[in-house]
Amino acid sequence: LGLDTISAGRVISFAMELWEQEILNLDDTGGLPLRWGNMDVVLRLLSMITRREGFGDLLAEGVRRAAQIIGRGAERYAMHVKGLEIAAQDGRAQKSMGLAHATSNRGADHLKAFPTIDETGYPDEARRRYGEEYLPEMAQPLATKHKPLLVKDGEDFGAVVDSVGVCKSGGTFVFAELYWPDIAAALEAATGMEMDVERLKRIGERIYNLQRCYNVLHGITRADDCLPRRFTDEPSPSGNARGQVIDLEPMLDEYYRLRGWDPITGWPTARKLRELGLEEARRRLEACG
Repeated sequence: LGLDTISAGRVISFAMELWEQEILNLDDTGGLPLRWGNMDVVLRLLSMITRREGFGDLLAEGVRRAAQIIGRGAERYAMHVKGLEIAAQDGRAQKSMGLAHATSNRGADHLKAFPTIDETGYPDEARRRYGEEYLPEMAQPLATKHKPLLVKDGEDFGAVVDSVGVCKSGGTFVFAELYWPDIAAALEAATGMEMDVERLKRIGERIYNLQRCYNVLHGITRADDCLPRRFTDEPSPSGNARGQVIDLEPMLDEYYRLRGWDPITGWPTARKLRELGLEEARRRLEACG
């Protein structure tokens, strides 16, 4: 069908929750009852979304646009960041992923920073990558301490991993076996270029800052690095995170400090862009004020 599994699943669950909240009714859905867990309805909606038929034409817009069109309080139930639907991860249960969703340059993309060290609880890998002083919090999913560093490092490393074509679901992130030295050595062996870790880290940071600059030129600010109220205001109802919310703002402050970005606007500073040799990007940002 050519549908993204995360966005398609999220927009259908969004519609079903609106049905439960009596925001949608049979008149809105063209006579289709959107009861949670009805497999036949899910399959029917997938077909309707693909062909933009009836109610599926609205859902094909994604949760943000659909919520804006529906109105009547639907925006409260639209789980997205910057217009991209949030995947199955819950930032209340894994604080690093909540921050990663908020700061990702293309919306709630779990694969940008892809923090797994605390999701799976890899204390040995956390120790190897960051040092003993970052334990135990770095490997604890409910802790917020050190998570801005985990996210920033993951974003820069992920930019390089994407660029060289290595799978993130393999040893780089999910199994956390390959890290900066391994990619640098592989690049040097494959291309003959001299590539040390510090140079590679600078490349990753340049990529991520360029992406942010592009977003800034299209109006993105700190205000867009946010999460739906469900994660920041509504305690998690079950599981290990029962009673938890995500305190996002202090992590954002630390994240911007580590990035060298303005904490008020969320823009890369002129100093940071000069440091990275991104003069054209600096001039463009200064021109737009």
